Amino acid sequence: MIVSIGDVMIDAYFQVPDHRNPRTDTHGRVELAAGGSAANFAVWVARHGRMSGLIGCVGDDFLGRGLAAELEAEGVCPYLTFDPDPECGTGRVGVIVAANGERDMICDRRANTRLSPEDIPEEVVAGAKWLHVSGYAFLEKSPAKAVRRGIDIAREAGVPVSIDPAAYSFIQALGRQAFLELCNGATVILPNLDEGRAMTGLGRPEDVAACLLDHFPVVGLKLGGDGCLGMARQWTGMAGMTGAGARAGEKGPQATVRFAAAPTQVVDTTGAGDAFDAGFVIEYSRGAGLAASLARGNEMGARAVSKMGAR
Repeated sequence: MIVSIGDVMIDAYFQVPDHRNPRTDTHGRVELAAGGSAANFAVWVARHGRMSGLIGCVGDDFLGRGLAAELEAEGVCPYLTFDPDPECGTGRVGVIVAANGERDMICDRRANTRLSPEDIPEEVVAGAKWLHVSGYAFLEKSPAKAVRRGIDIAREAGVPVSIDPAAYSFIQALGRQAFLELCNGATVILPNLDEGRAMTGLGRPEDVAACLLDHFPVVGLKLGGDGCLGMARQWTGMAGMTGAGARAGEKGPQATVRFAAAPTQVVDTTGAGDAFDAGFVIEYSRGAGLAASLARGNEMGARAVSKMGAR
């Protein structure tokens, strides 16, 4: 089973016209959908035929129960804690989607902040094929401790770990070194370029990935409309793979693979990184190698942005 730890949310999408009427009504469109970075990842994994589990915390309310039922319907095993505090409730996100598909998010994390080390089922993590962590869980002390416990259990059991840093603003506020310490023990780091820059202080994608390679055996750097860039300390890609948009590195202590973005019509970029992460982990966890894993992540990320919503 591929297990993820992190946020479970209800998303409210606001498609806002360029012109709004101040102090009165503006006609637009509002959609509600299940979300949360870790939950999105888990659903993408399940939809592609792999056993998938999710560890998280929701409110003991109609939203939390509904999200748990939705995960089960998608084929995900939900290892969820239901927080009973009525003043807390299930996490929610307001997503403001611009005409070009880019989005701004207003996050109200609520029950996600209550995840604790005691909520991590040791036998589930130790028995997993792979553990994936959403970096949003690092935002507060309690879930950060829970994630660290999960990573420590995984390392002890020989389970590979991937981390999506999730929020460059948090990395900047915490500091590069402190954030790297939180991620200690990860096998694969999967940042976007903003997050990678925040983690390294560097600008060029190649420099960012090379610097991250000093801390993690495998780097998958998401470049949005410019595709993705991967590096690994040892060559694990398919020798000679140079498919459309790809450049394969030489065999040796460091391998580099880059793919252009898959052609698609961008509707909404919400959840694209989660879909990329799922594609990468699906392939890498079965030994497909760096190039094939990046290609699958690229393809699934393109699929995610072609429609409204994170899944």
